Amino acid sequence: MKEEEKQNKKTVPMKGKSAMKKRWVYPAVYLSFAAVILTSVLWYQNDAKNTENNNTPDSALEDNGAAVPVSLTKEVFQMPVSDPEAIEVVKDYFSPEAPAQEQEAALVFYNNIYYQNRGIDLATADNKAFDVTAALSGNVVKVAKDPALGFVVEVEHDKGVVTHYSSLASVSVKQGDQVKQGAVLGQAGENAYDTDAKIHAHFEVRKDGEAVDPVMAWDQSVAQLATAVDDSRKEMKKAEEKKAAEEQKKAEEKKPAEEKKPAPKAEDKGSKDTKDTKDSKDTKDTKDTKDGKDGKDANREQESSSQSAEDTNAPAADDSGASE
Repeated sequence: MKEEEKQNKKTVPMKGKSAMKKRWVYPAVYLSFAAVILTSVLWYQNDAKNTENNNTPDSALEDNGAAVPVSLTKEVFQMPVSDPEAIEVVKDYFSPEAPAQEQEAALVFYNNIYYQNRGIDLATADNKAFDVTAALSGNVVKVAKDPALGFVVEVEHDKGVVTHYSSLASVSVKQGDQVKQGAVLGQAGENAYDTDAKIHAHFEVRKDGEAVDPVMAWDQSVAQLATAVDDSRKEMKKAEEKKAAEEQKKAEEKKPAEEKKPAPKAEDKGSKDTKDTKDSKDTKDTKDTKDGKDGKDANREQESSSQSAEDTNAPAADDSGASE
């Protein structure tokens, strides 16, 4: 009876427990959990990125608060003319690094003075007028008539970049307008500043108020141009600092060599003057001594002569007394 009860009390072994006893089970479970967590993280990142791209606003604000379409930031500089094939550069930007011949060609003679060309001059081969267009979208910040330059138009862009258009015979925009790339700003004409160029358009690109070579702006965005200009200025500053340090080093090396040189001639002259003074004084003293000695001897001779005269007269007196 007891044996039957013992047999009834025997439990059936569970398959799960036997499986958990195997060595590969726990690593497999851990790897599965890790795969699930990694998949969840990647899915979350992709979903967040897609959400950010889909929620990109259609416009952005510039520093001055004016709304500018975001697509404009992808624009690149273009030749400021409606037909680039019919236009040629008749005067280049004056570059300090250019050869002397190119620098001479980039000078403007006005009022008996030569000026460096701070931009490029554009003209047609047959000297005809042409439309001048915006090289990049932006806000018109200046429209004026200059007595020497003709009509002037300036368009402001991002990153402190401004494009300048002058020698215009007429203008098609006004201050405060927002213009798109390729919009006509005016027509090329003549001006009093550069009469040799005849009918032409003067174009400049300025970064933070300083003119830069417009050629380096072609096919560059505003951000790319600003970065290139800033890097170029940093390199120029480093070169100037290096040159100044080298000059200072040379001056310091030259200074000890100058200190080792013999005393200047002025000191020798002083010594000579001192010696001459001393010799002169000695000569004078010698002369005075000699003159004094000669005078003393003369006095002695005079006294001796007087004494002789007295001696001569004395006996005569005695004789006279005796006769009496």
